[in-house]
Amino acid sequence: MLRWIQRTTVLLTLLTLLGSNILLLTSSAFNAAVSTALATTLGVRTASAALSSKLAGSERQLRALKSTQIRRSSAVRGFGKNLTARTKRVAARGIAAIPAESLPFIGAAVVVSSMVYELYEACETLRELDTLYSDLGLSESVSEDAMSSLCNPPPLDELFTHSSSQPDV
Repeated sequence: MLRWIQRTTVLLTLLTLLGSNILLLTSSAFNAAVSTALATTLGVRTASAALSSKLAGSERQLRALKSTQIRRSSAVRGFGKNLTARTKRVAARGIAAIPAESLPFIGAAVVVSSMVYELYEACETLRELDTLYSDLGLSESVSEDAMSSLCNPPPLDELFTHSSSQPDV
């Protein structure tokens, strides 16, 4: 009888081990449950726990990247809308100014005012481009030379005195 109990116990143990091995290899839920039970009872860090924490870290990074991507897409979309609207305005005013530019005396004032307006709009475009660079997290920025030449042009009297002092060729 004792021999029969021993053989039955050994057989049940072998069948249990075989079944648990098959389940550990084929069922991720069973594997996670056994891994969690071992980690809790023995206090060891299992491969499943390590992979789960690594996966959680990767998911956090992915959410952060998606958030950054949404912010950047929004910034680019806003810049594109503003640039499109500004370009349409400048083109419409330029086309509308053509008849007035052909008039004697008044035409010169219209040409100058059109140019001043176009410089203002170009300066606004550079400012928005600089804002876009910072929104995208780029270390680049619009050069000070470009900002200075477009946003702070020399007074008109300096331009006219400078051009009249050059000899004719």
